[in-house]
Amino acid sequence: MTILPHPVISRRRFLSGSAAALVTANALPPDVSAQGAKFRRWEITDPAMPPRVLASYKTGISNMLDLPATDPRNWYRNAFVHIFDCPHQNWWFLAWHRAYLGWLEVTLRDLSGDQEFALPYWDWTKTPRVPAAMFAGVLDPNNAGFIPSLDKFKTQFEGPVAALYETFSQPQKDVLMQRGVGSSADFLAAASGMFFAQPDARGLTVMNPDVDTATRVAVSMATIRSALRTPTFAGSANGPDPAGFDSAKAANHNESSREGILESQPHDNVHGAMGGPGGAAFMVSFMSPVDPIFFLHHGNLDRLWDVWTRRQIALGRPALPQGPDLTTWSGEQFLFFSDEKGQAVSKTKAVDYTTMNAFNYEYSPGSGEDQVPAAGPVVAAASVATQVFKAQITSASIGAGKSAGGVVQVPATALQAPAAEASPGVAEITLNLTPADQGRRFQVLVSSGSGVNPIEAGGITVFSHHIHGPTTFAVPLPEIPSVTAAAAGNVPLDIRVLPIERTANVSPATAAIRAASGLRLGPEPQLSAIQVTTN
Repeated sequence: MTILPHPVISRRRFLSGSAAALVTANALPPDVSAQGAKFRRWEITDPAMPPRVLASYKTGISNMLDLPATDPRNWYRNAFVHIFDCPHQNWWFLAWHRAYLGWLEVTLRDLSGDQEFALPYWDWTKTPRVPAAMFAGVLDPNNAGFIPSLDKFKTQFEGPVAALYETFSQPQKDVLMQRGVGSSADFLAAASGMFFAQPDARGLTVMNPDVDTATRVAVSMATIRSALRTPTFAGSANGPDPAGFDSAKAANHNESSREGILESQPHDNVHGAMGGPGGAAFMVSFMSPVDPIFFLHHGNLDRLWDVWTRRQIALGRPALPQGPDLTTWSGEQFLFFSDEKGQAVSKTKAVDYTTMNAFNYEYSPGSGEDQVPAAGPVVAAASVATQVFKAQITSASIGAGKSAGGVVQVPATALQAPAAEASPGVAEITLNLTPADQGRRFQVLVSSGSGVNPIEAGGITVFSHHIHGPTTFAVPLPEIPSVTAAAAGNVPLDIRVLPIERTANVSPATAAIRAASGLRLGPEPQLSAIQVTTN
């Protein structure tokens, strides 16, 4: 298959042939591609990025930090929206975060005075370390412009948060009740457990900017390729089908389901890596938007959604849910966003954020573009039935230095390299979790046979607002060197989950916050199931 580095999907081609039959008239706005958009989001290490981008980002953040706690545009108030409403582990993950970035972007454009401003993004596949520019001034949450301690945070926000709760509509209150924050006291308690005192606001430092090895695998081109080759937008909450590019279906955006590769691997593990060796910093919590790098991280995820969409269209596949699923997905409401003037927005449904046209932006090219086929006749990719193989669990408890895992018998033919259009092989790992597991991190190792020469397949970072009971993570199967094209019979895949140990190099203030909030105080998490899905 011929690949172009920067493919363009025209409106005419999108609406023609089999693509028109696959995507309903109202599934996407008419111009699916953002080519020629008004605003460009630059990759932060791109030498072509205008210097004004970071200058305006700093100015906008500084002005948001200076706003009173009663103003919805205040930097911390913006972070609160992530606690109030953000979806994880379900099929609204990408649309909600597209809206979140978009409304922040228009606010920064207004408050910075730069009418051409667009958020930069961080291509961690190309650069698996914190970009050097993100340690400058207010781009680093350890800067003096941020609130330095939990006591000062409580003093500044306790009253305004109580007043804010009095203004919420009943639908907003219903959402908050679903998330276990039914009162301002509940919220302040939750937010306090997610606050990290300086100098621990960001775990990776200018002297130690590199992500760990598990995260390097999670953001590698091999993993990104696997995510982009996922054939469906969202799979079933429980079933043999893949979880989907945007994770699996759920009844509403406050419920959990199965994580797809994109959320399980680059999303979760970059958040986890930003906690640093101590595992304690804003990016490991739901107050993660306090760290300005949050928006560069999610910008890259949003960019990959656009790459995946263009790939789907080029292959004659649906780019969104279909039939009744599209109606359900499109109508989900996001009720906590405000605009650049601090007013509630009128675009409150998932369907409002299906493409980048919602905010009229495009991205400079980044990793993964080579997965979009060259322009040409749309030929629907062949549908191949998914095969599912369940593991025999050999050890279930994951403790300090102690792995859990199982062995699954997989036909050698199912492990051979798939065609470029085929869906990837995936190990789905289900852990029984409790809220105390928030922020725990694990390596996933795969070997053929009894643990001989294991290959690091990726990582698992527990990052969610709904951590209770069984939670399923997707890890792409690595290439097994011993499985050749001529291999036959079954291959016993030994899949192990090993904790990533953290050194407790955090300040006394952060240690006290973690202890008070119960972080890492739960029992050992239990591995309940492993299944391998292949074509």
